Amino acid sequence: MLSLDLLIFVSLIYVAFLFGVAFWAERASDAGRGGWMRTPLIYTLSLSIYCTAWTFYGAVGFAARSGLEFLTIYLGPTVVLIGWWLILRRLVRIARAERITSIADLVSSRFGKSALLGGFVTVMAVVGTTPYIALQLQSVTLSISVFAKGTQNILSSTNIALWTAAGLAVFTIVFGTRNLDVNERHSGVVMAIAVEAIVKLLALLAVGVFVVWGLAGGAGDVLARIDASPISQWEVSTGRWIGVTFLSAAAFLCLPRMFQVMVVENSEESHLATASWAFPLYLLLMSLFVIPIAVVGLDILPAGSNPDLFVLTLPLSAEQNGLAMLAFLGGFSSATSMVIVAAIALSTMISNHIVTPIWLRARGQGATISGDVRSVVLTSRRISIIGILTLGYLYYRISGGGAALASIGLISFAGVAQILPVMLGGIFWQGATKIGALAGLICGLVVWSYTMFLPSFGPGSVDFPGDNRPRALGAAMAAPYRAIWHPRS
Repeated sequence: MLSLDLLIFVSLIYVAFLFGVAFWAERASDAGRGGWMRTPLIYTLSLSIYCTAWTFYGAVGFAARSGLEFLTIYLGPTVVLIGWWLILRRLVRIARAERITSIADLVSSRFGKSALLGGFVTVMAVVGTTPYIALQLQSVTLSISVFAKGTQNILSSTNIALWTAAGLAVFTIVFGTRNLDVNERHSGVVMAIAVEAIVKLLALLAVGVFVVWGLAGGAGDVLARIDASPISQWEVSTGRWIGVTFLSAAAFLCLPRMFQVMVVENSEESHLATASWAFPLYLLLMSLFVIPIAVVGLDILPAGSNPDLFVLTLPLSAEQNGLAMLAFLGGFSSATSMVIVAAIALSTMISNHIVTPIWLRARGQGATISGDVRSVVLTSRRISIIGILTLGYLYYRISGGGAALASIGLISFAGVAQILPVMLGGIFWQGATKIGALAGLICGLVVWSYTMFLPSFGPGSVDFPGDNRPRALGAAMAAPYRAIWHPRS
């Protein structure tokens, strides 16, 4: 078994390396030498924050529990980048023309710079993202617990999650709130995310190659195992496939972190053309070995083993400690990159649409940026980052940390998807009104909270047994559409 002390030491070295990459990129950008960072390759790799711990760990667990249905979380973004390319281009153009800095800013600007809508979207984004942050903390905790099993240590799951949240808060504050940029771009963070994208892809591919040609007898043997596995007997539910694919597509557009890297951090519209084929290729490589890992894990690991951790436990079962370490760093990269960018995006929304308007109104000033406002904005963002990570930690503690990572991800996806009707209505429908938009958001938030968010509190409750999950997904997705297209005026 790999030493837990060595694992923590290597993790700290890796974090220090990411600090160095981010700091170097920031310095290069400030000195005007950062043009090479604004390339289609870096832009495409930054989109990899979609591939969180859900993708790295949870996709294997999803496949073990639901067969090929795990592909829906990859199909959604692919549909957006290939089929909805014109929508993405329009979002980028609007953002550049109107200096949009977040999805809340976009919705607000499309409805007459409505402070009420901007603030409400911010609240929804924070609430909807909280389960996802908790998922990342849970994944890090579960992965470390694999290495800590059978050893005497002072680290409990609570301590691991707390220290992880604290470390991510420090990194995000250092590189996400160093200064105020009119375009809200963060070259250092984007470069660190690009490096992490490569690490998690290489790690998952390495584990997949080892599983197929190291543990199994090659591709033919794996295909035979798949044919004999219960995974091959899963019946495809057309309704669920369409529903979850649409849900992942909506989340790809509406997740604050995705809007940040896809729209706000975009420096050239032409980068979208490259990303439209390069990122689906990245997703294909990330999904390439999911089924083989799931099948071999179910076949050779003891009954009752957590399929979400097969990426780690399979190398460890074969005493491949170096590969297990690489797999851990891949999962760690998947979790931390998401939390960092999400915290930056949400803190920007909180400061711009909640704190600053309240502060200006209290001071009786206009919207003129001054030294005082600058200080308030930076301070509010730093406090917001701490608060956002705290909310994620509290959700992790109160919800009891459900066993299925994919189920937690679906809760968050459904939450932020409530913003999609308002966003599209504001862009394409001239008859859309502020009242209708607000009604749609309220209906969506209420239905999602009642059917998915509140039931998630309590051990194991996020697994959605039986047929409750399809009904909850359908109800949560339908509510905002009904309200925005039939608003009460």
